[in-house]
Amino acid sequence: MRTILVTGGTGVLGRPTVARLRSAGHDVRVLSRKRGPGLMTGDLSTGEGVREAVNGVDTVLHLATSLGKGDVEQTRQLLEIARPSGVEHLILISIVGVDRIPLPYYRHKLEGERLVTESPIPYSVLRATQFHHLVDLVLSAQRFSPVLLAPSVTLQPIAAEDVAERLAEVVAAQPGGPPAGHRWP
Repeated sequence: MRTILVTGGTGVLGRPTVARLRSAGHDVRVLSRKRGPGLMTGDLSTGEGVREAVNGVDTVLHLATSLGKGDVEQTRQLLEIARPSGVEHLILISIVGVDRIPLPYYRHKLEGERLVTESPIPYSVLRATQFHHLVDLVLSAQRFSPVLLAPSVTLQPIAAEDVAERLAEVVAAQPGGPPAGHRWP
């Protein structure tokens, strides 16, 4: 049994991931800006409450995301706090094609990957395709429009529950990095 902190644990991917980890017998903490039962209140943007949430944790699943440069800064903040706390495995969720698609959001996700892979914390990065939820959101947002915009892009969405299952497997596995002898800059 591991003690696991999940950032973004109240989101589309976070909820099924937390449920799966708890059903596997892990002690799971959920970091959230909100207050409520089963939540540890903290803010990755400011660092407030994050040190307390990370204290005594073996594994961190970083599932939280935000638009813009905030994603990079939140990842940097988490790494700075997790490094001296003795975290044994940091798992980052990312997106398939993040290194080939020139959208700003993808570039920020790729920068987050770079921060994680260059840190001395043992890590794993899981890239998943977009969730069914995103396709539904894009189409639902247009329901009152007289015209439906359907971009000509190839999509292969996946169920968040399937990604949650894979994340639980990654928690049970050994970290994929960093290389031996790696030191924090």
